[in-house]
Amino acid sequence: MGDTHNTHVTPKIYASPLLWLPCELLVHTASYISPDDLFRLRLTCRRVENFLFASFSEEFFSNRRFMVTECLRCLLNISRHAHLSKCLSKLTIGLDRLLSSDALQGAGLRDGHRNRPHVKRGVEPHKLEEFAGEQNWLVSSGQVQLLLGEALDKLPNVVEISLQDASEIRKSSRPGSRELLVSYGTAAAYRQTGIDLLGDEARLHSQDRFADVVFSAALLAAARTGKQLRAVTVNMQKQNMGLSSSAFLLPKSYVESFRPALQALHSLDLSVSFTHSAVGSLVNGSLGFLHWQHHHLFSLLEHTPNLVILRVRSKGQSFLEDGIIGWLACLADLSSGKQVLGSRLHGPLHANPNDITPTQRLGALRELGLGNMTAPTASISKALLNLAGSLRHMHLDVVVVSVARDDDELDNNPRSPNAWTSIFREMSESLNLEEFRVCSLGHQTPSCSSNGNRHQVAFLKSRLGAQSGPHNGLLNVWSYAGDVLAVKNFLLEAAEKTVIICTSCKERNIGYRSFEDMIEEQGE
Repeated sequence: MGDTHNTHVTPKIYASPLLWLPCELLVHTASYISPDDLFRLRLTCRRVENFLFASFSEEFFSNRRFMVTECLRCLLNISRHAHLSKCLSKLTIGLDRLLSSDALQGAGLRDGHRNRPHVKRGVEPHKLEEFAGEQNWLVSSGQVQLLLGEALDKLPNVVEISLQDASEIRKSSRPGSRELLVSYGTAAAYRQTGIDLLGDEARLHSQDRFADVVFSAALLAAARTGKQLRAVTVNMQKQNMGLSSSAFLLPKSYVESFRPALQALHSLDLSVSFTHSAVGSLVNGSLGFLHWQHHHLFSLLEHTPNLVILRVRSKGQSFLEDGIIGWLACLADLSSGKQVLGSRLHGPLHANPNDITPTQRLGALRELGLGNMTAPTASISKALLNLAGSLRHMHLDVVVVSVARDDDELDNNPRSPNAWTSIFREMSESLNLEEFRVCSLGHQTPSCSSNGNRHQVAFLKSRLGAQSGPHNGLLNVWSYAGDVLAVKNFLLEAAEKTVIICTSCKERNIGYRSFEDMIEEQGE
């Protein structure tokens, strides 16, 4: 009998027990350690680095945030990397603003010898001037658009672009990591200038058109590179700050180049100012619309027929109080065959055979979020009912209904104790929602809510959904999610539990309460 050959291969024994672990177990274990320890672990040996590289790149490079400085070249480096360029799916641009005036301690503090404002302690004014000049030049020269375009051209999987003016809280984080997601470049700016951009405070100035120009540059870069974005988000936390009309301007000669990118959009989430017009320089805007101008947001929305999610927050004192509600109501009239010219600020709203037909506009919309808008009962009802075929999720935040003198509720009609009760009943009959959320609703009447004041809307206690409110005990937030029938029943409950707070009006209608009445009822 011939010799037999031993075909059994003895497993390789590694010096470190860590390498005995299966790849999946090592990756799972590494998810529990701090970022610093993870980076040290990756440096231990090539085999560990190979095991961890895929999960590491997905965690740290799928969503990257950059401020508008020369640090954008780091984005270019990522786009040129064979593996990392494929990981990035969400590009966030931080609206971290650097201005030379940030070095000043305050106008009231003067140097007795030189009669000039004091420089803040720890701030390097000359270095700040250098950074601020660089940032202004990148934006005003168009270089920011070129850098973004070059990067996006080599980032095949970017489907979302987001602009944020303040550091955002991480949705999930590993132990020991920073709670806030900050822009790449802010740490270097702090070391060199002394200006702290690492907090959660927005630093935009009220007249600064910086955000408008960056938004336009990002949109143009995406369009020129053929990027078909799924989502665009502009979340501005700065009080009274939002994108002005000029941010949405699409010159007619460029509309066709933008059309593929806009038609691919499924989600549009925007902070919008309906106050500022497209007049002024980069840092000095106008406080109003000229008499022939309209807000260009509506022109842009005409080219986004496939939106599934639309969220618009109106920011600041608005020349267009109803935000997009009036425009949605005009679309409803168009869909019913009416000829609608729209208001000056809404722009010309007439059916054009070369455009998308009215019935197709927003026909796929499943989620609508409206914030800080005031509109008549009829406009709110018309806008919502026109979307009934597709709408499944709705969020109303600081939305105010304005009641006309001839509305039913002012005639002490028991069937219409208040406008919101009527709206909720209509929604229950016509909409097929699966989620509904309201927060800090308002109510205006001609006799009692002049000069921008409004009645507060509150809710009686209910076992349906989740209710909450401020420390004064009033419930002003209410949300519910379920199947269509359950939400219809919830809307009927909301109609019965919605009350208006006004002592002087409560004698006229059973839908009103005084503040004391509400506190007493909530305590029962």
